[in-house]
Amino acid sequence: MRYFFFLFIVLPLWANTPLYESLKKPQQTDNYNRLSSFDANETTQKKLFSSELYEYWMCALLQKQYHIYNIDDTKDYIVTDINVNNIMSPEAKALTEDTIYTQVMMVGMIGILFMMPESFTNWDKEQMLSGSLTQQREEHIAAGPVWDEDDWAVNYVGHPVTGAYYYTMARNDGFGIFGSAMYSTMMSTFFWEYGYEAFAEIPSIQDIIFTPLVGSFMGEGLHILELQLDENQGVIWGSKTLGSVSYYFLDPIGSMAGGLSDLFDVSVTMEFTTFEHYQDPSIFRHSNDQADPVRFQDRDYGIILTFY
Repeated sequence: MRYFFFLFIVLPLWANTPLYESLKKPQQTDNYNRLSSFDANETTQKKLFSSELYEYWMCALLQKQYHIYNIDDTKDYIVTDINVNNIMSPEAKALTEDTIYTQVMMVGMIGILFMMPESFTNWDKEQMLSGSLTQQREEHIAAGPVWDEDDWAVNYVGHPVTGAYYYTMARNDGFGIFGSAMYSTMMSTFFWEYGYEAFAEIPSIQDIIFTPLVGSFMGEGLHILELQLDENQGVIWGSKTLGSVSYYFLDPIGSMAGGLSDLFDVSVTMEFTTFEHYQDPSIFRHSNDQADPVRFQDRDYGIILTFY
């Protein structure tokens, strides 16, 4: 009768409450000593508890080692968020915000160029409207880059000036010469030549080379003029208005991006999110099999932009 009471009443109650908690601490000897009040020899007592003791002890260890032990069975991934805003420098935050507003201007520039004569842009408007723009962009990228036939002023004046403005915006946001040159290269090559303009024409060799290269030299000159204007407290020939106009033409893209930022007052938060998949968690949740308890797969990656 004692053993019946012990096995079917005392042991289950003990296993569900203090036993599990006590096994998280090195108190195994105390657990065995609790049995001394029962009239059974020590060997029999240890045999009775050996399986329960081992099971709860292993569960405690595995729970500490694998943080997914207690997660919901319905989930199939572990989410790891990295908030980029928390690790970006003030310069990077400012340039990122300006870059987002610059995309609005780039889209608008595409619309303006589309309305201009084909003799100026060399865009085949009929072909652009005849099929899928996405497919045309893929074909243009696959075919390029090529030596284009645009006017000399467009290739060797207009594009470098645009590259200079990209450069100046980065410099005014706090970046150095090298970082600003890299930013001008990224904007002119990936965002424009292989981005928006690739919907209309094949990427241009001249634009890829001269826009960031010549543009960076020109942009540094514009930045030096801005510094001199700062030293003169933004005054030219005694006129603050003339100084303000000069500031605008020395950094028009940055000025327009700043104006859009003030107008809309939108804050942007970026997060890189990874999803770590795993298979068959029941192997781990419902057994003590240590042979490959959790099998991890590849990770998925994503970027979340939050506007508020």
